Amino acid sequence: MHYRKIGKTGIKVSNISFGASSLGEGFHLLKEEVGIQAVYTAVDNGINFIDVSPYYGHLKAEIVLGKALKTLNEIVIICRQRLAAMEKMALTPGTIQPGEPKRVFLKAWNG
Repeated sequence: MHYRKIGKTGIKVSNISFGASSLGEGFHLLKEEVGIQAVYTAVDNGINFIDVSPYYGHLKAEIVLGKALKTLNEIVIICRQRLAAMEKMALTPGTIQPGEPKRVFLKAWNG
């Protein structure tokens, strides 16, 4: 896997990211265990950059991602989308409350 630095931070992220939209079942039904295994496979293959949005399955992707990451000892960088995803999916502001994505992710991560 090849990595590049993010600006002057010194943080290195994989050139390939894991798009977590499928974890939210936005495009097809996906069993949670299969989604968790997909995250494990990505990380095992050197991917440490994950793209997620609270609008992927109305927080479901963040819940599944939290469950997957809580068992890993790897450091991953999570890129969260908000307004761009909301505009693409024509969701209205207020559908998901501010701070709610972080709460559900941490709840899933902490069990």
